Amino acid sequence: MPSVSAYQIRGMFRSTGRFASKVNWPIVLAIALLCGAGLVTIHEYAQVSTQLPDNAALRQGVYLVVAVGLLVVLQLFNYQLLSRAAWLLYALSFVPVLYTVVGSTIGGPNPLPGVANRNGAYNWIAFGGASIQPAELMKIAFILALSRYLRFRENHRKLPGLLVSFALCMGPVLLILKQPDLGTALVFLPTLLAMLYAAGAKLRHMLVVIVLGVLMMPVVWLSGQDHVPVLRNFPELMKKYQRDRVAALFDNSLETRRNEGYQQYMAVVAFGSGGTWGKGLGEIPVGQQVPEGHNDMIFALIGEQFGLVGAVAVVLCYLVIFVAGLEVAGATKEPFGRLVAVGLVSILAAQTFLNIGVAIRLFPVTGVTLPFVSAGGSSLIASFIAAGLLLNIGRNRPLVMARDSFEFGD
Repeated sequence: MPSVSAYQIRGMFRSTGRFASKVNWPIVLAIALLCGAGLVTIHEYAQVSTQLPDNAALRQGVYLVVAVGLLVVLQLFNYQLLSRAAWLLYALSFVPVLYTVVGSTIGGPNPLPGVANRNGAYNWIAFGGASIQPAELMKIAFILALSRYLRFRENHRKLPGLLVSFALCMGPVLLILKQPDLGTALVFLPTLLAMLYAAGAKLRHMLVVIVLGVLMMPVVWLSGQDHVPVLRNFPELMKKYQRDRVAALFDNSLETRRNEGYQQYMAVVAFGSGGTWGKGLGEIPVGQQVPEGHNDMIFALIGEQFGLVGAVAVVLCYLVIFVAGLEVAGATKEPFGRLVAVGLVSILAAQTFLNIGVAIRLFPVTGVTLPFVSAGGSSLIASFIAAGLLLNIGRNRPLVMARDSFEFGD
């Protein structure tokens, strides 16, 4: 068996040191703290609530190991290789989403193999003892495809080219709305706008995209409703329970609190009961009554345990990730990498903002998870893929001897 020389050992340490010096440690440490807060809260919620098995934290830990493994694998190659596969990944990501949409159209408790009705939605595919949420991977594929489309182009600075970008966004959005999964669909549009802005799109043209998005809202709201003749035969994109959730946001009556508004009402009570410093680790007497407290409303449970101070600390961790991610984007001159970084930061920020807003009753309940914190494998893995790509771009951004990306002479 050949021996390892001292020179080889020193070389290994130097290689490890060079790798470590290129890692964006603020992002890594912030993610570690968020995952720790999530694991602790999931464990405590599982001990006092009937919504989760006692081993929920262990299962989340397994998901975390898989997610970290994927993050490490993403560091083994240059992110630019993904540019070549972006369109293929975008097309392939449609397949499982479309499969769930077909299931939602057929209806019933188990319309297609692996597809089941969960809380009124068909947005999961189960196989064996595991399940995936295809829309989570669709988000990453969309960012890669849009980045591929926008790089080295100037047609997005004209309205027709901008409409192509809008179509790339609305394709997955309409499918995801049909599942229906309003929360995931909502994070696509701000991501599109952020990437277009980073690519140098003209503000007046972006305003057109925003107006188109606003004009789509009543279509989405009224589509498939019998009392609207024009849209009666359109597919129903929003279910009655989703409309009820929106209405509950503006109705504080006792009846609403006991029915459609119960989840948000209990989440706000749990969050507020933590006060400034919180009740202490594992102390969630109110939080145990919050439906989906381990998932959509986990921020409320963090507030009850650790108070306003703990909630602010969680928000600061996210701000570290977002600021560090924008620094990666700003320092990357290669256009594909810059756009991917902007897109990943935007979609994580939109999801975080929406989840926290729901937990403190600023937005209606949408079912969106809190990145790196909420229970569930699909959300955690998608978040770690986003983080892994950010770290990869930060480590592998090439030296570009040209003008800065997306600088145009008007």
